Amino acid sequence: MTVLRAIDARVIVSLVVVLAASGARAQSVAFKHQATVYRDAKDGKLSAPEGVACNDAGLLVIADTGNARLLTYFVKEGAVTPAAEVKVPQLKHPVRLQLDSKGNMLVLDRKLRKIARLDAKGAFQGYVDLKPAGVTEVVPTSFKVDRADNLYVLDTAAAKVFVADPSGAVTATLPLPADAGAFMDVAVDAGGIVYVLDAVRAAVWSAAKGATAFSPLGKSFKDYASFPTYLTANNRGVLLAIDQNGGGLVLLGQDGSYLGRQLSLGWTDGLLYYPSQICLDAQGDAFVADRSNNRVQMFTSIAQ
Repeated sequence: MTVLRAIDARVIVSLVVVLAASGARAQSVAFKHQATVYRDAKDGKLSAPEGVACNDAGLLVIADTGNARLLTYFVKEGAVTPAAEVKVPQLKHPVRLQLDSKGNMLVLDRKLRKIARLDAKGAFQGYVDLKPAGVTEVVPTSFKVDRADNLYVLDTAAAKVFVADPSGAVTATLPLPADAGAFMDVAVDAGGIVYVLDAVRAAVWSAAKGATAFSPLGKSFKDYASFPTYLTANNRGVLLAIDQNGGGLVLLGQDGSYLGRQLSLGWTDGLLYYPSQICLDAQGDAFVADRSNNRVQMFTSIAQ
């Protein structure tokens, strides 16, 4: 059974960017292709996977969207080993994924327009049911979980981001900027700054911890991205935006400044075709849901 394609040492992303942590010396980093996941433990093929989530314990979870299931893998020393299939009737079309601090899974179902909670073994625990004041029903477009298991839910129908504690109680509501295009994602960094991504204008807005409104973060990066749809922050506070239509990854500084572009459009290992989500672990590994190539790719960030 072949789950991973052989690593091609020549596949090193050609574009190198400068990642500057606050107060630290600038350091150049490149993404090197490490492995590609095409199949599950029974040699079944992935179909249009849209979600990935990982943690520092070596757990990788894939939302195998076209097959209406989740797949778990173990990651160790650059190898990805398939583990179990998670298939529950309460998930019809899983897309975005997050893991909380206990390894529990939170999954956005696009058809049901709900966020499902599953325990670490994959047992369904119920749907997230937020009850913010003045809102009849929260319809999630996207969501994130922070290190304290707080939940950040983007609801474009209500034009708001709702923040909830681990019990589901809404603790804050942030209205989306009115003068923007189409918001596709929400993100939060280790310092509690909340970000929203405007895909049409290729722009990021931010709200500091305790703020009641979003403000523009830097300038539009439309010259470097076709249609960015997913946003996350690494452990240096650098923002990474997936350019879905351009098949790449744009990196932005904490002030929104453009730092560079990684990866590019294509079909061979190390290239992307309509990617949808990325997750990062503390070891510097990055996993990308390469949706239209029906695979998930693993990259290692290399200091230059």
